[in-house]
Amino acid sequence: MGWHSDNEKELGPNPCIASLSFGATRYFDLKHKQDKTKRFRFELSSGMLLVMSGSLQDYWLHQVPQQKKVKDPRINLTFREVM
Repeated sequence: MGWHSDNEKELGPNPCIASLSFGATRYFDLKHKQDKTKRFRFELSSGMLLVMSGSLQDYWLHQVPQQKKVKDPRINLTFREVM
């Protein structure tokens, strides 16, 4: 997944999105929409739950970058409330 924010109208204002990872460890990146020098990288290992809520989608972009050396499978379950 490339850089994006989950700002679809049907998610409503300040959506809460939960993402549960299983399998291979992958990076998860955040970068600020205005100040591109503000970046964070997390490792999502198997069993980790990532929750994005509040105004995060208004100010930040996120991605799961391509990692060519990762060969093990990964499953991600994402939960959103659609209005």
